[in-house]
Amino acid sequence: MNLLPLLFVGLGVVLLLAAWAVWHQGRRVRECVRDLLALPDDIHPMDWPQQASTVLRRAGIGGMAWQGQWFGDPVQGQWGNPSNPDWTGLTLEAGPDCNIELSWAGLARTNEAKALALVVVDVFVQSWLSRMRQRTQAVAVALAQRAHLHLYWQHDMRNLAQWVGLMADEFGSASPEKLPRLAQRLQQQAPLVLAKAQKLLAATEASAPPPAQGFALRAPSPATRSEPGSEPDAAPRPQSQATAHAQRPALQACPVLAVVEGAAQLAGLSLRCESAHDNPHISELHARALERTLDNIFSNVARDGAARAQGQALRLTWAVQGDQFQARLLTPHLSTPWPERPFEPMQTTTGSGLGLYQARRSLRDVGGDLTAQPTPEGIAFDWRVALFEQRQIF
Repeated sequence: MNLLPLLFVGLGVVLLLAAWAVWHQGRRVRECVRDLLALPDDIHPMDWPQQASTVLRRAGIGGMAWQGQWFGDPVQGQWGNPSNPDWTGLTLEAGPDCNIELSWAGLARTNEAKALALVVVDVFVQSWLSRMRQRTQAVAVALAQRAHLHLYWQHDMRNLAQWVGLMADEFGSASPEKLPRLAQRLQQQAPLVLAKAQKLLAATEASAPPPAQGFALRAPSPATRSEPGSEPDAAPRPQSQATAHAQRPALQACPVLAVVEGAAQLAGLSLRCESAHDNPHISELHARALERTLDNIFSNVARDGAARAQGQALRLTWAVQGDQFQARLLTPHLSTPWPERPFEPMQTTTGSGLGLYQARRSLRDVGGDLTAQPTPEGIAFDWRVALFEQRQIF
């Protein structure tokens, strides 16, 4: 009977010590999770296991190994104890180009300690997946931007090729008496064609658009790659807003009617402008967008035999509304029926099916717009673009 109180006291001490051990381990796990989440955001995904190794060791992980594919390149790494087939493992996937086989060994002996260590591993894995998906999303955004530019460049080259084809057709079928007139016209168009070709070459030779802001695209350290140099070069850190503004060149002004008349002249079309206003100016950025829009519209008219046979001058009426240049361009009816949804891509059976879509997209990219509708006199294209202001920042 005298031993019973001692037995209860001993049991209470054991339970107290067990509770203290669980509380201590839980506190350590909480600190490990906090330290994991506090690691810098700009750590490359393939550097993440190595950077998190100190925290994982404190949580009771004795070793970790990983291998797989990262955008087609083999990657692998290890820290701690040598890899063992008995280690716990799982597969991490962040898209078709990124998959990693991860395995680790735990040092905990009790079930409670093992469970708490798994909490830290789970946070580590979820953070790693998040970083990999941020990277793959950033790459997807950059590729989408590049594809967007390639569509523009492709259509610009197509328009130039159409111009060459029209000129070759006119020269090939011209009588000797008409050759001097065609040569004179070609001489007038040569500076416009040269400028357009130089712009296209400059655009296609420029570097790729920057990745989406907020994603770090730094290459991983060589220790985490199986082949040095298999990752892209490190992207520059974003500049401060003041530095970016200081390095941005000043915008230049372009007479908007010069852009319109140059595009019409390049297509071999006559244009009649009707307005009592002075010739306003737009920025170079808006001028390039408007030039691409008009190239798509004018090239459709220029290569349409029925429209060219009419010999009808295109009519442009315009006005200034606030800070916007608003215009209506009236073109002849074309031989092909006007589509029900003209700006929907891939609707026409001729050409690339992207001409009018890109014509509108070009203006919308700089805050303008383009609409069109058939009228008894022809097709009316209504478009607007912002006027030039020196304080504009792009």
